[in-house]
Amino acid sequence: MTSQYYCKTIATTDPVDSYYAAKNERADNIPEANSTRTKRGIGEHTKYWAPGKTLKVLVCTYDEHSFQAVKNAANKWLPYVNLKFDFFEMEEEDIYQSEEFLGDIRVDFNPLYDGSGSSKLGTDSLTGSPHQASMVLGTDFSSDRFEFRGVHEFGHALGLQHEHQHPDAGIPFDREKTYTYFGHLGFTRTDVETNVFAFERVPGRTYEPYDSQSVMHYSIPDSITMGDWSHAGNTQISAGDIAFMRKIYP
Repeated sequence: MTSQYYCKTIATTDPVDSYYAAKNERADNIPEANSTRTKRGIGEHTKYWAPGKTLKVLVCTYDEHSFQAVKNAANKWLPYVNLKFDFFEMEEEDIYQSEEFLGDIRVDFNPLYDGSGSSKLGTDSLTGSPHQASMVLGTDFSSDRFEFRGVHEFGHALGLQHEHQHPDAGIPFDREKTYTYFGHLGFTRTDVETNVFAFERVPGRTYEPYDSQSVMHYSIPDSITMGDWSHAGNTQISAGDIAFMRKIYP
């Protein structure tokens, strides 16, 4: 089944906070080679949670369907990770009364995100304002695609990047056509570079072989590639996703 779904990860506004949030959560997020080169290492680390942790998932109250919809999506990952989720629901005005992070992952909803979504990567959720959501989903809870979108965003919340950005993906993008295509979807050129094009291979990131079946993979139309390369996208957690999750959350 073709799955056209595009999201923007929420970038941290403070790379130093991102570095220390990751380091304080899990020492092996920071490569040993960078332990004496903090400035360089800030941009070269993973953002995984500590194995065995119970992540508090705060869900902003929206309607009678929203809380269960989030739980259903997030729980798809539970069989494959040494983590637990503690879900709870709060009214937005109550959240603003606290100056602390009430949830490790904080989910809010916006009808403008129907068909889309966004999330911070892993421990980046512990940076910025505690009043701001670390994940935003749409409100089309009855859609048969909502759960898939939630699964994708919780993949980001657990520290996964987009799979089509794997250094070995080899997708032959026509860059100018790609900028134009995603521009019509509200992406800036920076958004495209951040969320679409391949990452450079750097020592601070964790890599498994490129997995074209990953739930973290965009659909790619052949109209934005050279030749006739295309990808239909995926709606299910793949065997590669499972193997990767079991490796990083043993």
